[in-house]
Amino acid sequence: MQRRKQKLTQPKKLKRYTVREEEEEAAANEEADCEQREAEKKRPKMNTFTPGASVADILIHPPSQYILQKLSTFNYTELWYFSFAGHLDTEKYHNKSQVDDTFGITRVDDLLTVRPVASVRASCNVLPDHELSFSEFLKAKNCFLDHAKKANWPITNLDTLTKFFWFLETHPSLQIPLGEKIILTYTSCIRFDWHRELKAGRGYNISVINSRLLDTIT
Repeated sequence: MQRRKQKLTQPKKLKRYTVREEEEEAAANEEADCEQREAEKKRPKMNTFTPGASVADILIHPPSQYILQKLSTFNYTELWYFSFAGHLDTEKYHNKSQVDDTFGITRVDDLLTVRPVASVRASCNVLPDHELSFSEFLKAKNCFLDHAKKANWPITNLDTLTKFFWFLETHPSLQIPLGEKIILTYTSCIRFDWHRELKAGRGYNISVINSRLLDTIT
């Protein structure tokens, strides 16, 4: 009788072992499928195009990878990079036919990150905003705003920057001697301070022109 019970229980043990094996195999297959899906996500994909759309009338070389990286992290950038001279500098020193596989270390939000050198290296020819001519400033700020929009800067910030530039572009100080230099100096100082305060959580409305501060520059 006991032998018969042992024989009856043996198939049950075999059945439990088979189910466990199936579960392990299913889990392994699911993990493999998950890894494959993740690999597919990381694989470079070529974008499609809009039917009927044609090339633009004017081709403008984009800013350097260094500046595009600064824009993507919402950092301060000199307007010179968006000027004609800045575009020429990018074309001259960044060979678009070769891939720069040299890497450097940069800090992003208090974290050290390894990035291509082209994306962490500033131009040795860069000029601060107050050393631009007023016509260079007017053209560069439009290009800057366009690229900031493409970098998905908050609409509220873009709107206030647009007003900031407009108020300075039409400010009465431009009618006095050295008025353009005064406006450019104010722009250079205030934009840098605005970005610093935003990072510290103390952002303010940059489009409100501080006349007293402007008078100290004159």
